[in-house]
Amino acid sequence: MGGMLKQYFETGKNIIMKPVDFFKTMPTTGGYKEPLIFALITSVIMGVGLTIITLGVGFLAIIFAPIAVAISVFLAALLLLVCAKMVGGTGTYEATLRVASYANVVNVIGWIPIVSIIGSLYGLVLTVFGMREVHKLTTAKAVIAVLISIAIVFVIVVLLAIIGIGITGYIPR
Repeated sequence: MGGMLKQYFETGKNIIMKPVDFFKTMPTTGGYKEPLIFALITSVIMGVGLTIITLGVGFLAIIFAPIAVAISVFLAALLLLVCAKMVGGTGTYEATLRVASYANVVNVIGWIPIVSIIGSLYGLVLTVFGMREVHKLTTAKAVIAVLISIAIVFVIVVLLAIIGIGITGYIPR
């Protein structure tokens, strides 16, 4: 277990400190296990942080964060792949999932108020770098692909909110 954590922190440091080099040399094949384990460790760290900051109230985050991350990484990879293909990307689903998993490293600070916002923005930067490298895109096209994916998620969330209001008749005040 200690070796796995050492490898996790070494990988995380490389992603954060040298993202372009990391994504240029990142294997784009080799299965889903390694990148998914990386994302799951990140989510457990975030869950522990939420538990600490909420004085134990957020302890369920340790259980539910990995489940949410596993689902979201697969869905984000699918959406990012479609958006990358729209702008001429050549990468695969597996390579895109690896980008989504490793860019997730910013969630180690996702439990810290305000700092998490900066982390989220940096996560977008990491995603752009990763998408650029694995899909052989220009930086501008990688930014467009990521922004399109964000816009699609935003529209889906707004539509779900509207549907929820329509079904329940509840409008928060």
